[in-house]
Amino acid sequence: MIRMNRFAALPAWLLLALFLSACAEDASTPVPVAALQPAQESSLKITDISAETAPGVVIASFDLERLVARVKAEVSASHPEILTASAASATPSDTKIKIVITQYDEGSRFARAMLIGLGQIHLDGDVVFIDASGGNEIARYKGSKDFAFGGLYGGITGMEDVEKGFAKSVAEILIKKQ
Repeated sequence: MIRMNRFAALPAWLLLALFLSACAEDASTPVPVAALQPAQESSLKITDISAETAPGVVIASFDLERLVARVKAEVSASHPEILTASAASATPSDTKIKIVITQYDEGSRFARAMLIGLGQIHLDGDVVFIDASGGNEIARYKGSKDFAFGGLYGGITGMEDVEKGFAKSVAEILIKKQ
């Protein structure tokens, strides 16, 4: 009789957890409220990315700064030609992105580990494109990223993972349509 070590399957579970972790970090499709026009997309230069919270939404300032840094890094990595280093030489096509967090709930890792659907993570926000020269809103998208998977994967996944997916969603808005 072959006796199987009860820990032999542990690496498979870890690999499965790492494989599934992409779900929390996957981009969700932003919903356009007022989409960028094709002419705006073709000449878009982002001079600044900032974030703030909607009234009643509580988020620590360092969490907000981390989210902005993730969005900047994702936009810079996927669209290096769009993100400009300085707003000093502003042109009419320069744009700022302001993210307004409308829901921020880290949920409970313990509850997620216990059962799928408990302790959900929610990160919702409006992605607002603002004309840098006039300060007028030129486009608005609604972004939403939720996570509710359970078990080991649910227990090890946190808000930081969901923020990566949200940042990818913001970068997806900037994909030029051919």
